[in-house]
Amino acid sequence: MELIKDSAEHYFLTCLDELKDNSNRWFGLFFSMSKTLSHQDLVSDLPMIFDKIETARAKRDVFAEELQAALQDGFDGSICVFTDMDIFVIAHVKDSLAQKALEDVFKKMAARLPAGMSDMDVLGRQMRSYQKLADEKILSVRKFSAYEAMADKHKVSSISARRKRREDPVVMMVEDDRFTAHYASTILSSDFELVMCKDGEAAVKDYIEHAPDIVFLDIHLPGLSGHDVLQSIQAVDSNAFVVMLSVDSVRENIVNASRMGARKFLKKPFTKERLIETVKNSPYVRELMRGDRAGTDQMFH
Repeated sequence: MELIKDSAEHYFLTCLDELKDNSNRWFGLFFSMSKTLSHQDLVSDLPMIFDKIETARAKRDVFAEELQAALQDGFDGSICVFTDMDIFVIAHVKDSLAQKALEDVFKKMAARLPAGMSDMDVLGRQMRSYQKLADEKILSVRKFSAYEAMADKHKVSSISARRKRREDPVVMMVEDDRFTAHYASTILSSDFELVMCKDGEAAVKDYIEHAPDIVFLDIHLPGLSGHDVLQSIQAVDSNAFVVMLSVDSVRENIVNASRMGARKFLKKPFTKERLIETVKNSPYVRELMRGDRAGTDQMFH
């Protein structure tokens, strides 16, 4: 039973693809240890974010090694140790006796975790769900890369200074819808330095990297939601100017975003005039205009 740590997410995806048409007597054992790490808990205490992740990793590694020891004899397969702390076992059983032994190992290890954090099933029966899980795990690698960026206290602390020193406005658009992203890019790219992100994981890292003057943030994103991203941005920069985007105008979404620090809400689809007007509402963009470092209103076509 091989323990896979390096690029385990990609190994898992490849393994599922190879077994999708020949999954007879293959089982999947899932231990969702990522549930021990709360996004809200991590981003609410940036000085401790690295220590909390390292503590969770240490516990995950001990669990994985004990799981490997329990499965070492009598089973073929692999143990995928994911970046987000989850563990997935792909195991082949020869007969009903081996299946019973595998179930016993699963029950023993699952008993060490809180209820609802473990699952076991025939691989073929849950293949579509597991393939979706593989995609989620690849995205989760980027999420933890974003957490690492948030833990860089020197870079985070320089966000305000870097924004003040620039001469031209920087606009960030976080949007996974291709049409909306292309439409906004066509409007904004001629007048601004534009940072485009299609998911929240990239947005958190790029916010820290570029210190934008305004962020347009879609509420509904794959992986980290718009609200998760907003919370992360506020954690590294409480003065961020973030405008939430959504095709709906559900009051609960607007109220929650406002409470979390969003400055405005822009309903999709939006017009060119409305988008430009919203950019001009950013105090950082207005400051650049008043200082005549980025031109005047003529810069807005």
